[in-house]
Amino acid sequence: MELLYELGSLVPPILTGLAFWFVMRALLRADRREREAERAAEREWEQRHESGGGVGPRD
Repeated sequence: MELLYELGSLVPPILTGLAFWFVMRALLRADRREREAERAAEREWEQRHESGGGVGPRD
C-alpha cells in the first residue's frame, strides 16, 4: 500500500516535467519556423532588389 502512495507522489512532478517539455518544444519549433520565414523573406527581398524590379519610386 505504501508503494502506491510513493508512486502516486511521483505523478505531479512527472506531469509538470511533461508540460514543461511540451511548452519548450512548441516555443523552439515556433522560433525555428519564424527564422525560416524571415530568411525566405530576406531572400525574396534581395532577389527583387538585385533584379531591379519590385516596389520603388518611379521617375
